[in-house]
Amino acid sequence: MNGLMKRITLVAALSLAALLVVGVTTASAHRGGPGGPRGGKGPGGASASALVTEAAKQLEVTRAKLVEAIEKAAMTRIDEAVEDGDVDADDAAKLKEEAADNLRFALVVSRTRTVAANLGITAAKLNTEFRDARRALITARINEAVADGDLEQDEAAELKEELADAELPGYKLGFGFGGFGFGHRGFSK
Repeated sequence: MNGLMKRITLVAALSLAALLVVGVTTASAHRGGPGGPRGGKGPGGASASALVTEAAKQLEVTRAKLVEAIEKAAMTRIDEAVEDGDVDADDAAKLKEEAADNLRFALVVSRTRTVAANLGITAAKLNTEFRDARRALITARINEAVADGDLEQDEAAELKEELADAELPGYKLGFGFGGFGFGHRGFSK
């Protein structure tokens, strides 16, 4: 039963990843280029690229090293799916190509523990540094909103206080900011 649940989870994850890729591609086509007008940003405004760049800073590794670890983890997971008979070789080749070309897809397909192992760190450290990266990106957006006049200083202080107490996702669980900050004037632009 455990093997069956593992396969179901893998197939579901790969299906979700494929749907996300189709959705991003479709949105790009309708919004004028890669990622649309917001540069490939997710629901909370952060692109996978920006998140990975900031996480690399937090991890004190190069962005290239982190991207390589993520892509390698995605490839490993696709290979496991082939070995388990969940994905055929033709589909695997397409999935690998997508993982190499699309960082968001590689993030979705990869496993936290595999990325961490590829970097020689623990999964807990990887999750912590991705949380810190998300927090840094959110803080930067708050500061930008204040600088643009879209947010008052007192509202920014309140948001930063909420952010300090917020439970942010680590490596997995979306690439935006989980809805944090939505509803404040002009903040979700």
